[in-house]
Amino acid sequence: MKPRQNLFSFLLNTALVLSSVTLLVSCSSRSAGSAPETFEGFKRVAIHEPLPDLKIYEYQHEKSGLRILLQPRPETQVIAYVTAYDVGSRFEAQGKTGLAHLFEHMMFRGTPSFPEPFKTLSGWGDRFNAYTSFDLTLYHELVPKQVFEDVVKFESERMRKLQISEEVFKTERGAVISERKMRTQDTPRGRLYWELNQNAFDKHPYQTGPIGWQEDLDSTSFQDALDFYKRYYAPNRAVLSLAGDFKIKDALALLHKYYGGFEREQWVEPVIASENTKRKDRRIVIPMQSESVHIADARFAPGVLNPNNAAEMLLCSLLADSSRGFLTYELVETKVARAVSDSCYFLADPSLSTIILEGNPGVSVEKLEKTYDEALKKFPAWLNQDRLDGLKLYYLAYHLGELREPMGLAENLAYYTVTTKDPNFGFKFMDQIKEVTLDQIKAVWKEWQSRAKTRVILKPAKKSAPFKRRVVRK
Repeated sequence: MKPRQNLFSFLLNTALVLSSVTLLVSCSSRSAGSAPETFEGFKRVAIHEPLPDLKIYEYQHEKSGLRILLQPRPETQVIAYVTAYDVGSRFEAQGKTGLAHLFEHMMFRGTPSFPEPFKTLSGWGDRFNAYTSFDLTLYHELVPKQVFEDVVKFESERMRKLQISEEVFKTERGAVISERKMRTQDTPRGRLYWELNQNAFDKHPYQTGPIGWQEDLDSTSFQDALDFYKRYYAPNRAVLSLAGDFKIKDALALLHKYYGGFEREQWVEPVIASENTKRKDRRIVIPMQSESVHIADARFAPGVLNPNNAAEMLLCSLLADSSRGFLTYELVETKVARAVSDSCYFLADPSLSTIILEGNPGVSVEKLEKTYDEALKKFPAWLNQDRLDGLKLYYLAYHLGELREPMGLAENLAYYTVTTKDPNFGFKFMDQIKEVTLDQIKAVWKEWQSRAKTRVILKPAKKSAPFKRRVVRK
């Protein structure tokens, strides 16, 4: 083995060991308490150990189907509480878009015991947030352990006892419409992503972003919202992920107290159309009121469970990472582009690996496109083992750093449990990253070039073009 490879192996293994020690030093079974096989209707279905001494206890409530992940972190003094629901814009029907995101807003309205959630959450430390994606909706808060019971009660009431009125519904719908205008209609980056999905997908609901169409939001009724809540905010569509300063039996006792009476909700899962990813290239130019050209260049990427995803993600970062990518050197340092970035994350179904370019003011569409296309031809000569090794270390250090914190760990577990059904997936993906070879990157690069691409260009203009809805073809 060459000296450089020895150094990489040493750094990588050291980073993993030190991160494991730092993360898990307080996670002894003595401090966490016992993990019973059954407890008040909860059944332990697995004990996951994705890293040495990191044990994640998975339970399921037999009556309601609620799935729970517990990772005790004694002496941290805090608890990360994450609730992830298996619903995103992927589940929305044509003409009913935006409802998943609208309901994220509704969830911050009152419950019987907590009529002012923002005031309550702020009083617990002001560490809370939520987001809606194509595949799921997730809520999280980091609180002092002293308010653990209050948090359990609060989240249980949000799940099944949310108090909403038609007036509240109309207020939040107005807030979402304003957000859509601010973040999608009036910003080049928001418009770019919106138009990319609209033009890349023909059949799949990924065609429409989570913010939805305004006319759909306008026509959504209060009853639509109530039906959505009953169906999708059910315990058997939810994952609770807790990491922090608690004992397992204490956590189960509180979960039984507040969630134990919930029951499963029955529904018929929507049929989601498959997308044809093999077709001709598409190039769309849209006038946009902005000072510079914006380009999104996308190719279809496999779904989240595809075994080649680690190499795909590393290739995308090698090309267009905003600080380390090849195109940053080729376009930003030569002042053709103001910024280059990548958007290569994997969804439940085949989605998009995307490179984003923002030209410098005054740079024409023709110049930015030509410089970009010519730069791509130079990528194989730039690519080498050192650059791949450096990126792998950068990725692993970043993600292991996130997992040191209770919130990062709890959110990671919840996200992958919903999207892949496997709490360990994030850790397995890091193992896959470690094993990617330069030959694999070269093979994916060759295959990546052969895929049909969708290129959306926002061309500076005095007035932005109106939004046009493409019909989803069944």
